[in-house]
Amino acid sequence: MKAPYPSPVQEWHNDTYPAIDPTRPELSAKGKKIIVTGGGNGIGRGVVEAFAIAGADHVAISGRRETVLVETKKYIESKYATKISIHVADVTDDAAMKKAAAEIGTWDADVSEWWKAFEINVKGALITTQAFIPTAGKGAVVVATSAGVVSLPGEFVSNTSAYAISKLALNKFIEVLATVAKDVSFTTIHPGIVKTDLAAKSEIEGVANDTVELPSHYTVWVSSPGAAFLRNKFTWCNWDVDELKAKAKSIEESNIFTTNIEGWPFSPEKL
Repeated sequence: MKAPYPSPVQEWHNDTYPAIDPTRPELSAKGKKIIVTGGGNGIGRGVVEAFAIAGADHVAISGRRETVLVETKKYIESKYATKISIHVADVTDDAAMKKAAAEIGTWDADVSEWWKAFEINVKGALITTQAFIPTAGKGAVVVATSAGVVSLPGEFVSNTSAYAISKLALNKFIEVLATVAKDVSFTTIHPGIVKTDLAAKSEIEGVANDTVELPSHYTVWVSSPGAAFLRNKFTWCNWDVDELKAKAKSIEESNIFTTNIEGWPFSPEKL
């Protein structure tokens, strides 16, 4: 379909499609251990199932509510061969996250879901990465969930200023972290607008046209070696991956899809 928002690609998606299908051999997660924070419901649960479909050996899920974690574990293990371990922990609780990291051990991917303001979006990111980066396996990939609002002018996000600003801070935090944690790959995504419990409580419910499978399957794809050109970049899961791959060289060699002041570096004739 035609993109309803500014987009660097022609094809826009609201649902999963063949190029990001987690059953594709090149997206296989066989032999890998995955971490999904907020993995009990919504997009987090969708990501857990997507990695199970991709053949992950073990997915460790954390969250505040044990009941939803247990339900997700039962559901996934009843359908797939993937082992699910649950860890009751709030991402803002330093001790709880370090305990979870110690229990989980060496891992391959950390898919982060952040839905509140600064406590979760910034402090939560700091605590989570501090806990898990030291135990990252070779070739580990961190996929952080930001939001499309970071791309919008201030007047469009005045009613959600804390959310928008904290998500923007998260983007820059991930970019900076990538410069110091060089053995881990980082990428940040906008997960679309999905009908989740959170969306139902907000003003975006009426425009929640994306399926859970779209960001879930996109997360598996963007974690794969074929998406290495998007390391340290921010992308929307709605963007067509084949079109992105066609632009891989220019994306990788430029500051596009990173957090910067628009127009900088600048030349005097442009002022």
